Amino acid sequence: MGSQVLQILRQGVWASLTGGWFFDPHQSTFSNCFHLYVWIFLLTFPFLLYMVLPPSLMVACVYCLVVAVIFTTIKTVNYRLHAMFDQGEIVEKRNSTMGEPEEEPAQGDSSLPRDPGVEMTVFRKVSSTPPVRCSSQHSVFGFNQVSELLPRMEDSGPLRDIKELVREQGSNNVIVTSADREMLKLSSQEKLTEEPGKRDRTSSVWRTQAIRRRHNAGSNPTPPASVMGSPPSSLQEAQRGRAASHSRALTLPSALHFASSLLLTRAGATVHEACTFDDTSEGAVHYFYDESGVRRSYTFGLAGGGYENPVGQQGEQAANGAWDRHSHSSSFHSADVPEAAGSLNLLQPRPVVLQGMQVRRVPLEIPELDLLDQDSLHESQEQTLMEEAPPRAQHSYKYWLLPGRWTSVRYERLALLALLDRTRGLVENILGVGLSSLVAFLGYLLLLKGFFTDIWVFQFCLVIASCQYSLLKSVQPDAASPMHGHNWVIAYSRPVYFCICCLLIWLLDALGSAQPFPPVSLYGLTLFSASFFFCARDVATVFTLCFPFVFLLGLLPQVNTCLMYLLEQIDMHGFGGTAATSPLTAVFSLSRSLLAAALLYGFCLGAIKTPWPEQHVPVLFSVFCGLLVALSYHLSRQSSDPTVLWSLIRSKLFPELEERSLETARAEPPDPLPDKMRQSVREVLHSDLVMCVVIAVLTFAISASTVFIALKSVLGFVLYALAGAVGFFTHYLLPQLRKQLPWFCLSQPVLKPSEYSQYEVRGAAQVMWFEKLYASLQCIEKYLIYPAVVLNALTVDAHTVVSHPDKFCLSCRALLMTVAGLKLLRSAFCCPPQQYLTLAFTVLLFHFDYPRLSQGFLLDYFLMSLLCSKLWDLLYKLRFVLTYIAPWQITWGSAFHAFAQPFAVPHSAMLFVQALLSALFSTPLNPLLGSAVFIMSYARPLKFWERDYNTKRVDHSNTRLVTQLDRNPGADDNNLNSIFYEHLTRSLQHTLCGDLVLGRWGNYGPGDCFVLASDYLNALVHLIEVGNGLVTFQLRGLEFRGTYCQQREVEAITEGVEEDEGCCCCEPGHLPRVLSFNAAFGQRWLAWEVTASKYVLEGYSISDNNAASMLQVFDLRKILITYYVKSIIYYVSRSPKLEAWLSHEGISAALRPVRAPGYADSDPTFSLSVDEDYDLRLSGLSLPSFCAVHLEWIQYCASRRSQPVDQDWNSPLVTLCFGLCVLGRRALGTASHSMSASLEPFLYGLHALFKGDFRITSPRDEWVFADMDLLHRVVAPGVRMALKLHQDHFTSPDEYEEPAALYDAIAANEERLVISHEGDPAWRSAILSNTPSLLALRHVLDDASDEYKIIMLNRRHLSFRVIKVNRECVRGLWAGQQQELVFLRNRNPERGSIQNAKQALRNMINSSCDQPLGYPIYVSPLTTSLAGSHPQLRALWGGPVSLSAIARWLLRSWERLHKGCGAGCNSGGNVDDSDCVGGGGLTSLSNNPALAHSTPENTAGSGDQALPPGPGWGPRPSLSSSGDGRPPPLLQWPPPRLPGPTPASPASTEGPRPSRPPGPGLLSSEGPSGKWSLGGRKGLGGSEAEPASGSPKGGTPKSQAPLDLSLSPDISTNASSPPRAAKDIPCLDSSAPESGTPTGTLGDWPAPAEERESPAAQPLLEHQY
Repeated sequence: MGSQVLQILRQGVWASLTGGWFFDPHQSTFSNCFHLYVWIFLLTFPFLLYMVLPPSLMVACVYCLVVAVIFTTIKTVNYRLHAMFDQGEIVEKRNSTMGEPEEEPAQGDSSLPRDPGVEMTVFRKVSSTPPVRCSSQHSVFGFNQVSELLPRMEDSGPLRDIKELVREQGSNNVIVTSADREMLKLSSQEKLTEEPGKRDRTSSVWRTQAIRRRHNAGSNPTPPASVMGSPPSSLQEAQRGRAASHSRALTLPSALHFASSLLLTRAGATVHEACTFDDTSEGAVHYFYDESGVRRSYTFGLAGGGYENPVGQQGEQAANGAWDRHSHSSSFHSADVPEAAGSLNLLQPRPVVLQGMQVRRVPLEIPELDLLDQDSLHESQEQTLMEEAPPRAQHSYKYWLLPGRWTSVRYERLALLALLDRTRGLVENILGVGLSSLVAFLGYLLLLKGFFTDIWVFQFCLVIASCQYSLLKSVQPDAASPMHGHNWVIAYSRPVYFCICCLLIWLLDALGSAQPFPPVSLYGLTLFSASFFFCARDVATVFTLCFPFVFLLGLLPQVNTCLMYLLEQIDMHGFGGTAATSPLTAVFSLSRSLLAAALLYGFCLGAIKTPWPEQHVPVLFSVFCGLLVALSYHLSRQSSDPTVLWSLIRSKLFPELEERSLETARAEPPDPLPDKMRQSVREVLHSDLVMCVVIAVLTFAISASTVFIALKSVLGFVLYALAGAVGFFTHYLLPQLRKQLPWFCLSQPVLKPSEYSQYEVRGAAQVMWFEKLYASLQCIEKYLIYPAVVLNALTVDAHTVVSHPDKFCLSCRALLMTVAGLKLLRSAFCCPPQQYLTLAFTVLLFHFDYPRLSQGFLLDYFLMSLLCSKLWDLLYKLRFVLTYIAPWQITWGSAFHAFAQPFAVPHSAMLFVQALLSALFSTPLNPLLGSAVFIMSYARPLKFWERDYNTKRVDHSNTRLVTQLDRNPGADDNNLNSIFYEHLTRSLQHTLCGDLVLGRWGNYGPGDCFVLASDYLNALVHLIEVGNGLVTFQLRGLEFRGTYCQQREVEAITEGVEEDEGCCCCEPGHLPRVLSFNAAFGQRWLAWEVTASKYVLEGYSISDNNAASMLQVFDLRKILITYYVKSIIYYVSRSPKLEAWLSHEGISAALRPVRAPGYADSDPTFSLSVDEDYDLRLSGLSLPSFCAVHLEWIQYCASRRSQPVDQDWNSPLVTLCFGLCVLGRRALGTASHSMSASLEPFLYGLHALFKGDFRITSPRDEWVFADMDLLHRVVAPGVRMALKLHQDHFTSPDEYEEPAALYDAIAANEERLVISHEGDPAWRSAILSNTPSLLALRHVLDDASDEYKIIMLNRRHLSFRVIKVNRECVRGLWAGQQQELVFLRNRNPERGSIQNAKQALRNMINSSCDQPLGYPIYVSPLTTSLAGSHPQLRALWGGPVSLSAIARWLLRSWERLHKGCGAGCNSGGNVDDSDCVGGGGLTSLSNNPALAHSTPENTAGSGDQALPPGPGWGPRPSLSSSGDGRPPPLLQWPPPRLPGPTPASPASTEGPRPSRPPGPGLLSSEGPSGKWSLGGRKGLGGSEAEPASGSPKGGTPKSQAPLDLSLSPDISTNASSPPRAAKDIPCLDSSAPESGTPTGTLGDWPAPAEERESPAAQPLLEHQY
């Protein structure tokens, strides 16, 4: 603890005061002296110049020049030294006692680029394709087969080592057999004799270095394709390849000594060690290391087969001791192997995966080789092999002074990094030199001006030195640094801020002296006077002198964060913009606002300079008002992030760039989200194109009507009262009545959703009447009331300014009116919940309290909006502080908390001063180390986090194959469960904005934070940008099984308080539906509140079953194997390639022996206990036993094929099924690695097959490689389907006994269920595409558990509790966590700041920080939700308006009107009758003969029973597109017909009707009972027409809309006979609802006799337009 405090004081506190200089005892004397002398020079040089020399500009220039020269020299040397390390040449210095020269260049061609040497050598395994058949070749570490190397090894002499042989041969691989081991032993012993104690002294150091650097091995990328092939044939070729491309990965003979110790001599009569490389005789034993680092042997058997075995377990301790002894020796005696391990312990055969060695950095010479560290091999999380070379000779680097002139430099990179910060690139170096010179010039210029005297001169020189020194060696980490490690941006913060402050001081002094502006009095304050400028100058001067303390406390952010913050604040508070998501979006948003303000300013200035007639408004001012409202509406509906807009523009203007990006993304599964976003933005733009014109015209008309001037004495107060009443009812009363605890007094909401009483929600949330009322009142408030308030204020103020032109500056007034109007309108459109209070305070303050201070209602309203925004922040901060430090609920997480609590009480006044300052500058107020002491942090934008961090899911698409097979990366619960939060983010993207508009989350604003809590999902939703119809948010998902502290806080937000009956110390109870006194008091002292207890959102319910309990006994495993076999047979019979497989000669020849009598596959993996078709007589699997069990199933599956296949017992189909079933079961046994009866190996093998790890090791199964689809399309899905069938077996054991039921069940599961491994990218795609059900087998590897679970997902609607958290509480805790972990370096995993505090949800909030500060399992990217994507809100409002939608609505309306008028005028009927089939009088409009008679098909099944009438005329047609988000298609001909057989047309007695050419004007089609007109349309704000009660059986076709009376067939108008309902026709609008497909035939349509006899039963004629 003491050393950590000293480190913080030295590297944090002192370094922040000095700009980065501190004494580091861990560094060299040269480094500390260099730092000290440089800092002293930077401090004393300007001070001495100012004190000694006379003040002049020449001295300032000399000072600036000296600083520039020094910084240029230091930066240049630093840059050149790093370049020397990157690309320089090594000069080795040999030991003179060995008789070698002192210095000589490193080996290799001098013309080639030199390597700087190996700082760290990390060897990683390189996976190769698992071999089909094992052989001794697989025991070689590498890729080449170098059998030709062995004879030269025998001739090279007994004392030659492998290093020399490899140099001669130029190969990177070698194989050592028993014939060569003696030579290697002698060579190694000679080396050990020469250096007896060298290894002992350094072995511990090497191992420590290996362990320290082991974790860095995981940072290597996946090896390129060049590694997977053969390396160059010589080391020189490897060097030339590396010179051509430094990124090319090569293999070196790094494991040669390791390979020499792999081949162990075994004693035994039947087995023998392989003599040569190609020795594959019976009993030949080859030794190797598998991919897990386990010593194994491979023994060849008969016919080239064999088994892979571990080294015998008998005498394991002795064997391990022998291996440990030989880990420090380069030779190995075969006699050292314990004799007890003579017998081979055979296991199931498993393949041998070649393990190559990949080196990250390649030296030019081959290093001295050493055996691999066995401890590091087994301890490494990456399963990497690491090797450290023995201490090499001292070397130096060539530092080129001039071309052809170089000097030797003996230095290392780590020492250079400790000496100076590295600057990458020429631009960064030039920037550093330029900033240092500018700091010197501006600082000395202020000294010359005389702003500092006495001791403040020295203080100012200290500030200058700290700013300049930070450019050489900055404070790392800085108090304002948002990240761990070196932050290069923070190094430029001090000089940039210093230059800005110096320029500001100089500018304010110049303005105060010159006074270029006349003083302006605003709200009692005199602006732009001399005293004003001098006062501001003095404040800036004092602030500059306080730089060391400002940066110590971290009150100024890094420069890019400050830029984003300033632009966002100016745009939000000055122009009514929304929050920014990055510095680029902040620049774009502010530029857009400035452009709009500049456009409007010209109209406003011209309008107020024009004389106004009495009681009239100039046209130019009305134009200004119309443009102001229209532009404000458009800007409020646009996001600050132009990414999607630019993508849409690029797809239109530059389609070739879009196609190129699509081609690069085709390798991954397509994501529909970008297309949906572009479509939504396109709809918004189309709607704005229409609505802006409509708004501008209406606003122009209202403004020009002089209503605001004529009624200005009364209209203003009427609008204020109306806005206040509607706002109070909408944003206070309704949300309070809908809360879970209204006013913290009632125990239940007064206005409950329909799902409130449901224990488990069954569908989507229903739209309640109060939700419709809330949305409607918001629309009235946004689009009617507040625009009228702003227009009234604009008109009155403009009239006042024009009436008194001498009192106001017209240019300034026009600018203020433009900015204020733009800001107020955009704020009203974007965030109406806060407007009514702002308006109320404006009226009360400036109309009743201080009317003399009023500057016009528009400016008063604008000022009050700024003031209210800061007052809201102050209120939230005070609530957070008081809630957090309340003594009756304080939770001390550590001893420091208990110590700080009483000391914080005397400093309460300072705490409230900090609260005021933090509210003014919108900075977080964070608790120090989680205690009751609060300090102000630096300013941040609403996004808060500077980094764009989001979770990257680990699956098979971004991991190496070898790691997938060995360790299954990402198998932890957190990585696998993160997909559910990703799906939750997608669901929120569709519904969040609409739910906010409907009031389901209560009142909201930019920066608000909510917690969504359900049974297992707990996520924090951070609202960042809130616009008009859009919300940008970020979701942070917490762990499913969190810590103890997290569980306590989850319980606090999910448990109810209705049962609390306490009142102080007694329990008198409470009134019905009213909280008790204790409960009400406790709820008021929380930083959160429950806004909704039943929020319905679409998601996945997760159910997991322990696989061990389902497969514990052999009978259950036998059922699984049986389903496995049946599933394989099913997929064989369903495959379209079955005929090709049956006719394949290779497959037929390989499977022909299985038909021989007495043939049985006697693999040890087959057993009677798990194989139902096991032949006990032949001790294996035979074709007769297989047919006795599965022939019926094979024949049934074959009968379901469309093409007949031979189904006899000895047919090729049965033989193929038998071969694949044997192969699949053998693969399961091979993957299990054991023949034991235990469950764990079986589950391991089942999981391996489930994820697709099939290892074909038997030569009898190699026929499957004739077509890999046999594995991919038959066996692999078979094992997955078997797991699903086995799970269903527990619910209904006898369900699948019949072949038909089993076949249908497999087909149904295949259609609706996705069964996949969770690491497969298809799993993520299936979840994000809303697949109804999914199933997976998960291997859970935790610290305390190793189990297998069957995960079942079902898509359904989930219920969440929505908890609104005080946003200042979230920002404060996030800032405190960042300061504690980054600057104060508190790495204690049980630190007090993350202990549970239920009143503030401290653990949950701190856990949601960006990693590594927090530990969320998922952090979403910034996601934008649009109101148009909400289906219920779209149905309520009718969707966006566009020109095409208006055209379609006009066309439909004209068609209906034309039909109605024609029917009413010609047949005497009403409009309703005109929509019936027959057309009535419309037949007189056509020359076509009437079809008076019906065919027998039409009259079949008809009767006298009349059907009930259909629904009446539908609601008004909508101007928008369809309700499902898709625009209705254009009219087409011919329209789609009903499914089923085409009905015959009624026969005509007068001859055939003349045909007409098809065209777009034909708006009807011919149906079973006559002609049909266009389908119905959905109206504005109404639902679609319901289907007629007399509809035919089977419902409405999916592509058709239910018809109302206007679209029913024409029937008799006889009053005694009700009209018959029509059969549905195809609708040409995509807005029609979908329903089932009709199954009825024409006989299902009984026609009354009256209809057949009525003249009105004639079909409607076609109309062409």
